[in-house]
Amino acid sequence: MNTSNTSKDSYDLFMGALDVTNQALDKLRDTPLFASLIKLMENQAAGRKFGVAIYSDEPDQPHDYYTVRANNHKIELVARGKDAPDIDWKVSRAYLQDLNDHPEDYIESPWKLDVEWLKHRLQDAA
Repeated sequence: MNTSNTSKDSYDLFMGALDVTNQALDKLRDTPLFASLIKLMENQAAGRKFGVAIYSDEPDQPHDYYTVRANNHKIELVARGKDAPDIDWKVSRAYLQDLNDHPEDYIESPWKLDVEWLKHRLQDAA
């Protein structure tokens, strides 16, 4: 298996980023700001689908799509492709690459995570 970062397609990058995000959220479970986010995930968004669009340079020109949901205190993959009605999170390939290249940075400093999209959607759901 070729583990070169340049050979990873967006699926590998996205799955790696989800793993790092979930580890970081787990670490923050008891901090006030993130505890409320996780509580919203548990109470308002369990099973709810969120659309994700991945882009290289321009947010308005995504090249891949995923659908995720909040389940058991984590964000998990539902499907590759547009399975959700709306795109909730536009994320750059560079951000996903950075999460994969430097997971410890995000796990040790979870404030670096891009979770504004999730906070916004969860507040709407509440």
